[in-house]
Amino acid sequence: MRKVALTHLGAATALTVTSTLLAAQSAVKIPETPGLPAKILSVTLRPVRPSLQGEIEAVRVKVQADQADVEAGRPLLVLPEVVSNVQTVAETITQLSVSDGAGEIVMSSHMESASAQHPEQRIWSANRAVHGVLSWSYLAPISNAPNALGAAPPLELRGEEGGFSGQAATFLLLPATNANFSFQIHWDLSEQPNGAVGLSTFGRGDQKASHRMTAEEIGGLYFFGGQLQLYPERSTPQGFFSAVQGRPPFDGIALMQWTEKLYRYYFGFFRAEKAEPYAVLLRRNPINAGGGVELGNAFIGTFDKQTNTEDLKMTLAHEMVHTFVRGLEGDEFAGSWFTEGIAVYYERLLPLRAGVITADDFLRDVNSTAARYYTNALQQTPNSEIGAQFWAETRVRVLPYDRGSLYFAELDRQIRHASDGKRSLDQLILAMLQKRRSGGRMDEQSWRELLRKELGQSAIDAFDSMLRGDRVLPESDAFGPCFTRTIRRLRRYDLGFDSKVLIEPTRVVRGLRAESGAAKA
Repeated sequence: MRKVALTHLGAATALTVTSTLLAAQSAVKIPETPGLPAKILSVTLRPVRPSLQGEIEAVRVKVQADQADVEAGRPLLVLPEVVSNVQTVAETITQLSVSDGAGEIVMSSHMESASAQHPEQRIWSANRAVHGVLSWSYLAPISNAPNALGAAPPLELRGEEGGFSGQAATFLLLPATNANFSFQIHWDLSEQPNGAVGLSTFGRGDQKASHRMTAEEIGGLYFFGGQLQLYPERSTPQGFFSAVQGRPPFDGIALMQWTEKLYRYYFGFFRAEKAEPYAVLLRRNPINAGGGVELGNAFIGTFDKQTNTEDLKMTLAHEMVHTFVRGLEGDEFAGSWFTEGIAVYYERLLPLRAGVITADDFLRDVNSTAARYYTNALQQTPNSEIGAQFWAETRVRVLPYDRGSLYFAELDRQIRHASDGKRSLDQLILAMLQKRRSGGRMDEQSWRELLRKELGQSAIDAFDSMLRGDRVLPESDAFGPCFTRTIRRLRRYDLGFDSKVLIEPTRVVRGLRAESGAAKA
């Protein structure tokens, strides 16, 4: 009988907190300029010749739109200043050259004021009317400096060990329109040593999108190029492929083989209708390594010299759940109890079923979640307040993950008991997915309807209690007959100073409380 420590008598010092980020979106507002109805948008990436140290220090970008008819002075090209708290190359690009059928175009640029929903962005306009095929090229420099804005997902252009990587929204200058394009990506590796490769979240080498895309959707793509470790050589029947940039302190290929096996299991469990390209891309991150970001059909993971492979496996298991389940329609933070809670719930359960982790691994992950939740001094923060404090307060940021997963564990127990073991939480999640695939709304109202049908008003009451911030405490058999609930004394996570310091680029302690462990240290 294995023991699950699900309650605590809290002492007040520190508990290590690690978490992955909510799925990042490019969230760029594209100015609507008429006259850019291009059918094809073609991008060529040419990483420049490596330095004497073997590093790629910039990427030459060339873009062509096959049709344009824009008045002088209207927005023509756009790049945000900040994406998901990451500074882009909007202020550092050089050698910008723009032309159409009539020849070279003189460009000017200006900043657009920021709004609450969208960051500042740089807008480029032409000094004359633009007609016909529009082409532009420029040099996007790579800086490995820590993000000046603090905590952020790994989206910026980064170079290391002869490779580079980055999200399109951080370096790709795009047309100032949200029209649909037939998008193409081409690689020019002529300046790279033998063995260099280029890949995107579409796949390896030159690729064409299978559907028309807006400029905002193109901004969500991710690129890896140069000297990389690849697995497998070709994507699997389920669409899986992976790459590692740099030298991790573990066997990168072995980890990718483990991940591919689990992905195949997920593909069957979630009843995926068709194979889509799915990329797992790993790169070094000097700050907050071990986490990453899910980008729809890809996971960008990070590591450093201290990264533990077993911890990274659970991160990968978590993020791949997002690929199949995604989130509820509506506000991202309001639905994070579902998005992140179900990912934590299944990150340990499905690998256990697939035979790629042991029962002890499962138990360790459960207890990690439980320890963090029950020692969280902000445990009773209502779900409605998560969004406002998400980036500023670590203890609030982890609540959707921890509280949501324990809620799902207890709900699963209730469903199994009520049905004499014939049904489980699996059926509710698969029903939600089927509703979305059939064109319905996968939202909180749909969830409430399923709860009422399955367990009645008591399930609705328990759900509302969780959203209010009431403590969630699964019964002893919530994780199966092999586990039992116990009580253990744990130390409470308490920084002892202003938590906003942790997400600032220069970490100088302020707001130190005299009675705290931090003050004693």
